[in-house]
Amino acid sequence: MYVELSYPISPDMPVFPGLPKDEFHPHTRMSRGEESNTTMVYLFTHNGTHVDAPFHFYVKGIPIDKVPLENFVYFKPLLFEKELGKGELFQPEDLREAGEALQEADLLCLSSGYHTVRHNPDIYCDDFPAISLDTAEMLRTELPNLKAVAIDTLSIESCVQGPQTDFKVHKALLDGDLFPDRPLLIYEDVNFAPIQNRKVE
Repeated sequence: MYVELSYPISPDMPVFPGLPKDEFHPHTRMSRGEESNTTMVYLFTHNGTHVDAPFHFYVKGIPIDKVPLENFVYFKPLLFEKELGKGELFQPEDLREAGEALQEADLLCLSSGYHTVRHNPDIYCDDFPAISLDTAEMLRTELPNLKAVAIDTLSIESCVQGPQTDFKVHKALLDGDLFPDRPLLIYEDVNFAPIQNRKVE
């Protein structure tokens, strides 16, 4: 069974604070007597449900088009649900509650419950939940099977603390100097509603 966890792309979808909105401009229209309907689309790569490749915060990291296809295929996904409020962070002790399943996971889905407020950008875009630096380091050093981590907020890293700390969370996850043979992917702005309160299979 396949479950769609991506949001539709639209010019009014919420985006990380300060980033440009996506744009859709009619180019030709049959209603104007032109031969076809075509559209110019301007997409910012960090908007909507997207993947952060190592290159995003690691100058020597591989870009998204060079990530091996097998890194996008998962056989042991783990959905971890914990309701978090504004500015709260997933901590290592939270994730360790998952026990052996955490050690086996190749995809870790972190559901903070924030996907339920995505319709309200004033809440969704303002100091949303994320993961702590300790959690990022744990994911990298203690979970050798992990290929990707996903979260239901605009970023895996706090939009308040990230800029203040030079985005250390992203860099801990994407740094290829420490893990040259194991690139890690980050999925952000993921819609967990279709799998909420159920086991990922």
